[in-house]
Amino acid sequence: MLRKSWLPVLHFCFFFCSLTGQPVSDDLPLITNCVALINAKVVTMPGKAPQVSNVIIRDGLITQIGPNVKIPPDAYRIAADSLYAYPAFIDAFSSTGIKEAEETAGQPGGNRGGSRVAVDAEGNPSLDDAGITPYKSVRSMVDAKEKSISDWRAQGFAISHAVPKGKMIPGKGAILVLTGKDPDQLIWKEDVSMYSQWVGAGGTYPSTIIAVMAKWRELYENASNHVTHLTAYQGGTLVTRPNYNQAHEALMPVVKKEMPVFFRAPKVKDISRALALQSDLGMKMIIADAEEAWYLKDRFTSGNIPLILSLDLPDDKSEAKKEVEEKKEKPVSVPTPDSTKTIAGEKPVDIDSTKTVEVKKSTTDLEKEAFEKRRNESLKSHRAQAATLAKEGITFSFGTMSVKTSDFSKNMQLMIDEGLSHDQALSSLTTTPARLLGIQKYCGTLEAGKMANVIVSTKPIFEKESAIRYMIVEGSLYEYEVKEKKKKTEKDSTGKDDKQPLETLTGTWSYTIDTPDQKREGTLQFEDEDGEIKVTITGDDFTTGNSTLNSVVLDGTSVSFTFAFEMGGQPMTLEFDLTLKGESFDGSVTVGEFGSFDITGQRTNKPE
Repeated sequence: MLRKSWLPVLHFCFFFCSLTGQPVSDDLPLITNCVALINAKVVTMPGKAPQVSNVIIRDGLITQIGPNVKIPPDAYRIAADSLYAYPAFIDAFSSTGIKEAEETAGQPGGNRGGSRVAVDAEGNPSLDDAGITPYKSVRSMVDAKEKSISDWRAQGFAISHAVPKGKMIPGKGAILVLTGKDPDQLIWKEDVSMYSQWVGAGGTYPSTIIAVMAKWRELYENASNHVTHLTAYQGGTLVTRPNYNQAHEALMPVVKKEMPVFFRAPKVKDISRALALQSDLGMKMIIADAEEAWYLKDRFTSGNIPLILSLDLPDDKSEAKKEVEEKKEKPVSVPTPDSTKTIAGEKPVDIDSTKTVEVKKSTTDLEKEAFEKRRNESLKSHRAQAATLAKEGITFSFGTMSVKTSDFSKNMQLMIDEGLSHDQALSSLTTTPARLLGIQKYCGTLEAGKMANVIVSTKPIFEKESAIRYMIVEGSLYEYEVKEKKKKTEKDSTGKDDKQPLETLTGTWSYTIDTPDQKREGTLQFEDEDGEIKVTITGDDFTTGNSTLNSVVLDGTSVSFTFAFEMGGQPMTLEFDLTLKGESFDGSVTVGEFGSFDITGQRTNKPE
């Protein structure tokens, strides 16, 4: 019964939609704990189409979100009709906010003025000299004024899993919220991970990759023995007190599998060694900053070892390639004698003057050509890594440890150009790292009750010309100046008209909605009003005249708009999701809890 009765509800929607608009005044206070985004095109999570909604933020939390939400009188209002809102990014692996580690006297390996590192009776250097400091926390290294915090926030990041800087085992990571004036405001969760990498101590043991691997096994075994001894000491009698060891004590949560090890492993050999170490010791491991994981994709299909991909990509040596191409020898035309002329005492030689003689490429040229081919293949593979893994069903997060802020947007676009979808990119920067870090209850999507971490952009976030207009981090508002690019003229350099994207939608369309009891028919008329789209809907079921709605979202071939109303004091929403296919469309109409119904349509009239 409910499904059959939804269309009269649609009629009421058109009546009430005119009441949902809210004025934006200029005299509202700037200092308030409440922010309202008004009529933004909101993408609540990956895979969801943008829907025009109001977003109410108070005390750092999203309190309400929806198309018919009333604006509180004390809110700082942002007219977001032409803007998009997304969940802010989460950095799964970074050094954001971390000060540089202090080297002893600036000498590699901790040498003091060239002197030998002090060792104990067994020949072991101190833990600090060996680069084994699992007891160190981010708190002692984080600086709220560090420039990387504001730089990455301007790129769309609100949350960062930051790890200390160091050598073999630099220490424990923390989750940071990228706002605040001191470490207490910046640090959300402390000591959430252990960080390790294949970096030796330099002038002392362990200095090589093999030594680092051996040292890890030694530390893990000793920490396991320490756990066993301590458990026996606490639960029994006649057991000697365990000797205290700072490193073993700090590694106890790793041995108990209570704390994951984020192992930085960029290259394929680094990844392979880290996986071998995990297999031998059984620790909870996350492969981080991976640049060449596609070589070992079969090892990640099970999902047992989470993966964080590096956002750094190798540079394209296109200029060098051009130079090589220019140096390649081309076929050379050799002048040929006129066959009608003879030399005294010789017979005429019949030579085809149109033929050319090709000069064979030298060995050096062939080697250069093969090198360029391998380099181009490698470059493409690095850029396609994310898309390759996604096609295999492997989930992954992204980390900024090795990339510059200035390269972030460019590298994301390169990965998208190689096949990574916008939804996959957004998921890898929001919901997937939220689950990885255990904070999905609090952030990663835009929902009432979650932390107010919001990107407000001028266009869909991964479009090439998109720019961030506002960042909201736990309710704190940051505004950015967007430099407007010059608009194209009506005609391009060839003299052809520069057709506007809105023209793919404007006009009159017939529609048919397939409901359980019968097919419902009518028309949709889309009009361009100074760059904004207005839709008017008519049909036999609507007896009070035409109903119009602004804030239609046109994203490529996807069209979405929402009608919101109240029925019996309860808010209801009708969501239209259409896909343009030339002069026709198909899609669905979602009627709240009543479900979705198929809709198809055909353009019947196009404006002049």
